[in-house]
Amino acid sequence: MARTFALDAKANSEILSPHAMLEAIHELRVHQIELEMQNEELRRTQAERDTAQARYFDFYDLAPVGYVTVSEQGLILHANLMAAALLGVTRSTLIKQNLNHFIDWEDRDSFYLLHKQLLECRQPQASELRMMKEDGSRFFVRVDAIAAMGEDGAPVLRLVLIDITAHQRAEQELRIAAVAFEAQEAIVVMDSQRQILRVNRAFTEISGFTEQELLGKSFNALYSKRHPASFYENIWRETDTAGQERGDRWVQHKNGDDLFAQGTTTAVKDPKGHTTHYVITFSDQTLKYQQDQQRAMHETAHKEALVREVHHRIKNNLQGIGGLLRQFARQKPEIGAQIQLVTGHLNGISVVYGLRGRNEKSRVRLCELTREIAQATSVLWQTAISIDIPSDWVSRVVTEKEAVSVALVISELLVNAVKHGGKANGQVIVTLRQGLGIEGVELTILNAGDLHNDKDHPTEQHHGLQLIESLRPRLGLTVTLAQCGDQVRTLLLISAPVLTLDTEN
Repeated sequence: MARTFALDAKANSEILSPHAMLEAIHELRVHQIELEMQNEELRRTQAERDTAQARYFDFYDLAPVGYVTVSEQGLILHANLMAAALLGVTRSTLIKQNLNHFIDWEDRDSFYLLHKQLLECRQPQASELRMMKEDGSRFFVRVDAIAAMGEDGAPVLRLVLIDITAHQRAEQELRIAAVAFEAQEAIVVMDSQRQILRVNRAFTEISGFTEQELLGKSFNALYSKRHPASFYENIWRETDTAGQERGDRWVQHKNGDDLFAQGTTTAVKDPKGHTTHYVITFSDQTLKYQQDQQRAMHETAHKEALVREVHHRIKNNLQGIGGLLRQFARQKPEIGAQIQLVTGHLNGISVVYGLRGRNEKSRVRLCELTREIAQATSVLWQTAISIDIPSDWVSRVVTEKEAVSVALVISELLVNAVKHGGKANGQVIVTLRQGLGIEGVELTILNAGDLHNDKDHPTEQHHGLQLIESLRPRLGLTVTLAQCGDQVRTLLLISAPVLTLDTEN
């Protein structure tokens, strides 16, 4: 407009007055100043835009999440520095690569579906994927994605990648901890003052206490009177010093009974080494403890019986040697005095061994012996042992010198039957029937299980059979084992001279 005005002024300069000319020049200067001001404003606006764009790219690169723009075919068009760092490459290397190259093969189908849904519905989508760095290491990301139009008008996907690997691991550890907390072992969590904060289900089942009954209470409520207070204080002291203490101890059940517990006390410490919590884990071993005690008593009694049998046999041998010496003395009267002296020594030793090996009962009936051994074994091993004896049974008496041997053989065979299948299947069956001869007996032990007979690789069962073989009388008692289907049948054939009819019955 100023240019037009100037031309008009020039065309009409001949008719303008000096005053009019001055006004036209002034107007032209005003328009010139306005144009300069507009140009300056445009330059300032462009500088601000350039500054804002530079700031945007700074934030884009320094953002704590990865930004990736992907073409419709999956090629990476743009990426910020964090995205390149997540994938373990430089940004220049990343551009134009296919994003599938960095997605774990197990999740590529999931990403394909995500890609497809974005292009079809153009609604924001979110997903969790496993991705791979360039070196092959895997990590988890949360992907927030949206479809958009690129600079050339083609569809693109804009992705936000958030590394959630630590979060996934924390969740996994929490799940593992939750499963572990509900394990079969009792677990008690306490604060630094040993006040109970939490217990698991196994603890409530073992101790009889509910969680509500113990929350906020001291662990002292579970102390057993079998231990002095100093015993538990030593446990806490050892735990604080070493960080952990393992051992056996008695704890008290809600009903007042004592439980034999095997477990661990662990101190949880902060970075400064101060104990913040205690965790106790233990299992109830009361039944095993009782069984071990009974087994120890049984083994002691078994050992004493073997010792008595040894003494008994020594006595018999000494008596036999004494008889030979007396016979020899009658044949050689000239050395009779010296032989008589030696025979006296032998008789003295024989009496000692006879006293040590004497059986408590003068008469031992086989049926009573079998029943009592079976009952004792049943109680000791917590396994039902049934005895089948005919109602018209005629009692047989075990001879005095073989009573201990027969008892040891029956006991060992019953223990073998219990240990090698009877206990697992809940029952052992013992039957007494008429055997060979008027005094003979067939004693049968039947238990579920398999008969192992690999003598090249001895087992505990074979050691037991070897013991039985060494204990059994040489005459009048044989033992055979056979597999009958899914059961083991042990047969004892007992006859004279081990047995005699009970004439007093």
